[in-house]
Amino acid sequence: MIIVMKPRATKQQVDHVVAKIKALGLKPMVSRGTERTIIGVIGSEDAVRVQPLEIFAGVEKV
Repeated sequence: MIIVMKPRATKQQVDHVVAKIKALGLKPMVSRGTERTIIGVIGSEDAVRVQPLEIFAGVEKV
């Protein structure tokens, strides 16, 4: 799964999403570009059905 953060997402917003991913037992892989950050998620997508990641501040799309 890939999470695309909004272009102006703050470090705090990215860190919050990463913490939630880890809390779900998944492994986040953060890639920071010049305009936006993406987070690759390794693990079962079933865990994300319990906690939709789209609701967090700074997330553009999943």
